[in-house]
Amino acid sequence: MGVIPTAVLLCLVGLAIYVYLEPIPDGIEIPWKMKFVTRCIRISTRLASLMPKRLSAWFAAKVEEARVSGGPNITFTDTTYGGVLVRVFADKPDGENAAKRPAIVYYHGGGWTRGNIKFYHRLTAEIAEETGSVVISVEYRLTPDHIFPAAIDDCTAATVGFLQHLEDFNVDPTRVAIMGDSAGGNLAAAVAQRLTFMPQYKDLPKLRMQVLIYPCLQAFDFQTPSYQQNGDYVTLMLDRAMMAGFWAVYLDNRPSLTTSMSVNQHTSVKAKGSSLVKKCLSHDLIPEEFKQTGYKEPSTNFGNEGIYEEIKRVLLDPDYAPLMREDLRGLPEAYILTAEYDVLRDDGIMYAKRLEKAGVLVTWKHYKKGFHAMFGSKNGPFASPSGNLASADLFEFFKEYL
Repeated sequence: MGVIPTAVLLCLVGLAIYVYLEPIPDGIEIPWKMKFVTRCIRISTRLASLMPKRLSAWFAAKVEEARVSGGPNITFTDTTYGGVLVRVFADKPDGENAAKRPAIVYYHGGGWTRGNIKFYHRLTAEIAEETGSVVISVEYRLTPDHIFPAAIDDCTAATVGFLQHLEDFNVDPTRVAIMGDSAGGNLAAAVAQRLTFMPQYKDLPKLRMQVLIYPCLQAFDFQTPSYQQNGDYVTLMLDRAMMAGFWAVYLDNRPSLTTSMSVNQHTSVKAKGSSLVKKCLSHDLIPEEFKQTGYKEPSTNFGNEGIYEEIKRVLLDPDYAPLMREDLRGLPEAYILTAEYDVLRDDGIMYAKRLEKAGVLVTWKHYKKGFHAMFGSKNGPFASPSGNLASADLFEFFKEYL
């Protein structure tokens, strides 16, 4: 056997041993695939960061091409709304008598750092095909070049611009939803709040619903039950350190805050005991069934007042962290998806419970064997029974209620 095949074989054996030794939650679906794919993604991401910029850009472009070519054959055009690039999945209406249609404005995930309308082309095209809706996919600015509030400002501008031009695609103004996954779920929740509570938008068509797919909604508490139970598994698509890093960069391009945020050292004793935090982030909102595995009530007797004073303006801003808004009354109907093996599970649960208390109609769908990144992956590396079911459930919901 030649030198190169031997080296390749040794690498494969090493990767197999590496994957085998990594722990993963017992009840999760597709455990071996999860281990292998997450390891490969993390290794390739690391390698890409070491590539020359031109080679890294070429590799990213090839990935994006594959995502577009593999999607449904849906007519789409790229345009701008509110000065923001969007991809519109829809045929032009056929004459004045064409039936009014629903619409979905989609904000992609990726920790505010990754992703774009090309990478999400397959999913957004599938949503358009399955629901018969006009789908608007928003290309918002990413960190670290553009920190908060660039992303939420772009998503707001694009959505407002579209709401002002619904007639272009014969959209029914009473049937517009906004939707996002992960960081996109954060943006969808924040846009819903802006359009509901900011007076300059009072004359726009009201949103029919907000759809939040395993959303990240707060960066104050990284010791919720779901963070405690799932935060240390690097075999999951998202762990505590990674999520804290995304929040830190989005806040002010300060990755140095990642460790402090991961252990709740970025807040103060006084802040942890404040009425705002007790109301908005109480673990009492989380049903006891989600606290049965390894959960301990986190200590509130520590913190770093200096860090907190520097970042509290953003940390408590509902545009940054929608769970920090005290009064949620009047928001549009919500569809919230959570997955058992996801550090963000309890963000979604707390928001669902608080919205219900505020009188907002909520459909909460929880998948007990599900994981972060499972949604929309029926033909992807994370294809799983729970992911397929989650997609089917949501498409049926859209068909019935949008």
